[in-house]
Amino acid sequence: MSTKTTIVLLAIASLIVFSPHRMDAEPLHIQEATIEQHIQRIFGDKSKVATAVLKHESGFNLNAKGWNCRYGGKSKACKKEDRYRAWSVDCGIAQVNVKGQVCPSELMTLSGNMAQVEKIYKTQGLNAWVSYKTGAYKKYL
Repeated sequence: MSTKTTIVLLAIASLIVFSPHRMDAEPLHIQEATIEQHIQRIFGDKSKVATAVLKHESGFNLNAKGWNCRYGGKSKACKKEDRYRAWSVDCGIAQVNVKGQVCPSELMTLSGNMAQVEKIYKTQGLNAWVSYKTGAYKKYL
């Protein structure tokens, strides 16, 4: 091995050893706000009730989906075999309602779902959620 090759190899080795991007270095994590933090920020003094509403709506399941069909002229949860007939779908933790049968990808993320929740809450209040209107959320208080 030539001196020039040795110097190049040593230079590469030192870059690897002293690099801030070493493979064994701890990855940098940017912590996303928790569900509770989002709820507190959006709902403020109504966050306890809002937490119960969202627990009832989805069990805090980020991937929750609920299809809505019309039976006898009324909108109800679709039977599994009727999902292809759904006129709308409820998406994510807050079960945000969307026309059609597919949840937009942004509603299946915590930050995307909560951004939509904030808009809904500002215009409709807690009455936007069926579990609030019916009182079904109260079992989670």
